[in-house]
Amino acid sequence: MHFTSFALRRGALLTLSLILGLALAACSGGDEPSDPATTDGGSSGGTATVEGGTVEISAADLEFDVTTIEAPAGEDFTITLVNEDSAPHNISIFAEVGGQVLATGPVGEAGATVTTEVTALEPGTYYFQCDLHPEMNGTLVVEG
Repeated sequence: MHFTSFALRRGALLTLSLILGLALAACSGGDEPSDPATTDGGSSGGTATVEGGTVEISAADLEFDVTTIEAPAGEDFTITLVNEDSAPHNISIFAEVGGQVLATGPVGEAGATVTTEVTALEPGTYYFQCDLHPEMNGTLVVEG
């Protein structure tokens, strides 16, 4: 009987430890939903700068390769989107999240390269996203 009691207590302690460990794992870290304007939008990160009136970014694994595009104020520019993904993508520029559409690019199928023409913008911070996958998004910073 003494051995059975010890085994039951040991089993109960192991079970309790396992439950506690799972509860702690569930409560720690993890991806919490947040405002898409303040996230990296599932992007790899980094910044791309408009040079000579153009900037190139790519899409792969449902992510843009940048979270920020920097552009000069008062100058038209072109965004070249290289779609390295198996899903179609585009890029659109908005005044803010959910705001006025300022430019919308064509949808590029897998392996395609498409361009989006952006008319001159005033200095400020804008928002960009793939209209087909809004979780793919970032910030357009216009300086000048």
